[in-house]
Amino acid sequence: MGLEAALAALERGFDVTVLEKARVGESLRRWGSTRLFSPVGMNVSPRLAAILGSACPPREALLTGPEMVERVLEPLVQRPPLAGRVRTGHLVVGVGRARMTRRDLPGHPMRAERPFRLLVDTPAGEETIEAEAVLDASGVYDLPACFGAGGLPARGERGVSGRALRTLGALEARLPSLAGKDVLLVGHGHSAATALGWLAELHPSPRVVWATRSANRRPCVEVANDPLPERERIAARANDLAAAPPPFLTLERRVSVEAVEERDGRCAVSLSGGRGGCFDAVAAFTGYRPDLSFLSELCLEISPVSEGTARLQRALAGATDCLSVPSAGPRDLESGEPGFYLVGSKSYGRLNTFLLQTGLAHLETLLDVLAAERT
Repeated sequence: MGLEAALAALERGFDVTVLEKARVGESLRRWGSTRLFSPVGMNVSPRLAAILGSACPPREALLTGPEMVERVLEPLVQRPPLAGRVRTGHLVVGVGRARMTRRDLPGHPMRAERPFRLLVDTPAGEETIEAEAVLDASGVYDLPACFGAGGLPARGERGVSGRALRTLGALEARLPSLAGKDVLLVGHGHSAATALGWLAELHPSPRVVWATRSANRRPCVEVANDPLPERERIAARANDLAAAPPPFLTLERRVSVEAVEERDGRCAVSLSGGRGGCFDAVAAFTGYRPDLSFLSELCLEISPVSEGTARLQRALAGATDCLSVPSAGPRDLESGEPGFYLVGSKSYGRLNTFLLQTGLAHLETLLDVLAAERT
């Protein structure tokens, strides 16, 4: 989303700098061999496809995260107009207004007269950058949601956080060592469904306990006549296993993780209702949340529900699937701080209805607003 935003801004006459915390596409690299549910044609803009030309993957292709980086993002940043504009290893430490705190003239048009000031940790040391507008496309993948009851950390969770597997890439890397072992799987979204499919293919079979808050016989949400076949396949396979568990799988429904501790190199886990066990690995896929810590001096309207953009959350209230979200107008995308926008999955916060195709449409809307304000 950040690279697409840069292309759209350049097209409208802005001078653009892209700050990447790590490598280009770092979050996608951690997906492992998980494929996007949506095809390339839904995930890239016409302008990006035109830049790549014949090198752009087919519109119908379902790429894995690493393939998306290798075949789309890396070639893109090496070509005009982005060549030389993308700075990797640049971590934004803080964003504010020059000579203003969040308490100065909140909601007043005069705030827009001061440039943004960014403190950036670079390979050469700290640097200060000023900008007329800032788009935060840093996503949510760096901050997994806690897996304890009610979204709080379970007792002991913080002490064993480095042992828990929180991304599909991390789980995939551990898969060979989990054959024949005891694994606790937490969550009932599509990441958990993908993880269960992988674990089911191991030989010898691991002993998997699937702990889910859902009381449903088929825990993963399934969309009737789903137009995204890959999503349908992943959910249906996991639900089939849950409905008629094979010998390797135990379902624990309507439970939450109460406590976890390291014990002799394993994880002892207590579940609600007096259940639990000792496991060689805990794979917790309970969602992700945005990091707002470096935006504390901006006057942002953050949703108390999603932790994303408040106005967007209200516009999307009631949407249950990424393919059926209502359209969002310019005011729905405003953050409360003139010239600053959360974009991409970060604007949705903890909502699970983000779709790249919708995010691209939002970019066009908000950049049209920024361009009009310059003239």
